[in-house]
Amino acid sequence: MKLNVPLVRHPANPILTPDQMPFDCMAVYNSGAVWFKDRVLMILRAEDSRRENSFYLATSTDGIKFDVSPKPIDLPRSPLEVKYDTTRFDVRITPLEGSFYLCYASWAAGCSIAMARTDDFEHFEAVGSLSLPANRNAALFPRKINGRYARLERPQNQDGSGRMWVNFSPDLLYWGDARLIELTRTRWNGRKLGAGAIPIETDAGWLEIYHGTTMTASTENYYLGVVLLDLDDPSKVIASPPQFILEPREVYECIGQVPNVVFTAGAVEMPDGMLNVYYGGADTRMCLAQTTVKQLLSFCGK
Repeated sequence: MKLNVPLVRHPANPILTPDQMPFDCMAVYNSGAVWFKDRVLMILRAEDSRRENSFYLATSTDGIKFDVSPKPIDLPRSPLEVKYDTTRFDVRITPLEGSFYLCYASWAAGCSIAMARTDDFEHFEAVGSLSLPANRNAALFPRKINGRYARLERPQNQDGSGRMWVNFSPDLLYWGDARLIELTRTRWNGRKLGAGAIPIETDAGWLEIYHGTTMTASTENYYLGVVLLDLDDPSKVIASPPQFILEPREVYECIGQVPNVVFTAGAVEMPDGMLNVYYGGADTRMCLAQTTVKQLLSFCGK
């Protein structure tokens, strides 16, 4: 008997494909999402036919059908990023203190975390410097915790594996006091564990939808899971269900640039209470699965 998981694929999947883009595009996936001015705003990760990555804005009033800008976002680059002709990808968007902060991977001299700030998604400024490599999958918490900013990260080992950590900062510039988050390890998340969507604050704790991977005979398969973290110390795990909530099963999740991948970088709570989880399918297209915060908390035993 299959476990009754709380995350349900939308029948319109995939909701964004390369053929729908108003620019040269071979893949669109792993896009950040946030609620902005009465609509869902996504920052798309798009690859062109040179396999160059750029970020594009897309907006939707219903969270399903999106209007996509034909021009890429102009994000500031550090001197190191300019020198190494950086590829930037997998952005997360956090509303924080009246602004919006972007955390994304920057492949310059190794893969590092970069941050930028915007108030209107038209003008952007860099925040701080690149992290030490190899580090990626940063998700900034939407408020300070005990007077400090916090973000989830996934430092990467030499063999490509990695686990989820939380790091702290007094000013968004200098980061430290890193703490490992001890999630339940199972067959589906034993190789990589990393942040997915921005942490969602609830009375029971921080709700985090994350990704985990395992090696099979042919591919590294990506899954989505959920964990509940302590409000005052997010390195403490309140609940870590051993079951995944989404697996690569449909054709649009199993066939593409990277087979057998479901990967989220954004979840948006809609006005009707539905939680829209946006995820990349096989590193090729954007998809949507839906649940509620209440259902996820129930899955965590709360």
